[in-house]
Formats: sequence, structure tokens, C-alpha cells
Amino acid sequence: MFQSYSDCIMEADDFFSQISFSDIIAAHLKMLLLLLLSFEKYYPKHEDPWRQNMWIVNPFLNTKRQTALSHEETLQLSSDEGLESTFNSVSNSKFWIKMKYEYPNLHEIAMRFLLCFSTTYHCETAFSAMTVLKTKQRNCLQLSDCLCLAITSIHSRINKLTERKQQQKSH
Repeated sequence: MFQSYSDCIMEADDFFSQISFSDIIAAHLKMLLLLLLSFEKYYPKHEDPWRQNMWIVNPFLNTKRQTALSHEETLQLSSDEGLESTFNSVSNSKFWIKMKYEYPNLHEIAMRFLLCFSTTYHCETAFSAMTVLKTKQRNCLQLSDCLCLAITSIHSRINKLTERKQQQKSH
């Protein structure tokens, strides 16, 4: 995918031993620019979701609105001076939380961008539980039900379930 910087240095070792320091810096800059172009190939700027949704950061700036579904709502919101004073007095997230009932479509779009995953805790927990459940001895096991039981935060009440059942007597 991307060539690492150290790989570039190793490949150009003979080249660097024969030139001056300023040429080395120029070669490094060239490699970094090539890396940037390679990165932009995979992540083009025109597809950046933040560029298309800058109205979330400040809905009262006269910027081009990119959301076709809620174009009227963004225009209506940006022209409301009372909401602009509210926006200036609270944080961005609190403002969009307050807009839940007035502008539900805009609220939903803004919340998707503002509330990111804070940790990978749940993913790591599920993966650890899966490695415990899926062993060589139990490789045919259907993981979905067992994994749900392993990672749930609901605690089972086995004692309460078993006290209602009559024990089987031995012969």
C-alpha cells in the first residue's frame, strides 16, 4: 500500500552517499510529496465527509450546504438569530442535542459526525471472548449465541432458575 520512509531510505542509500546535504533534503521532500499524493489517491479530499458537512461546526456561516435532504432546514436554522445566540453560548454538541425536536433531520446527521466511538473496549472484549470460545476442540461451535452470552452485561440468576426445578433423585 504505502512505502515506508525507512524503505525509501534503504533503497536510496547509495544515492545519498554521493550527494550533498541540501540534495538529501530535496530528495526527502520529493519522497514525502510522493507519499502525500499516494495518500490522496486512497483518501481524496473531495470525498471528505467533514468538507461536505462543515455546517455542523457552525450552521450560521454562509457556506455551501451539501445536505440535499435537509437543505430547507439548514437555511431555516441559519437564519434564526435566537438559535445563533444559543449556539454561541453553548458547546457544539450541546447545541445539536438541543436541536433534536426542532430540527430532527439535522440533529441526526450532526450526531453521527460529533459522537464517535470513544474506545475499542467492546470490540476487544468480543474478540477475547471469541478466542476463548473457539478452540480446536470446539471449532464447529456456532459462535453467535455463545458470544452474546459471553459479552452481555446482564448477569444470569442461575440460583433463582434452578430453585424452581425439582432435583432428580438417584436410584
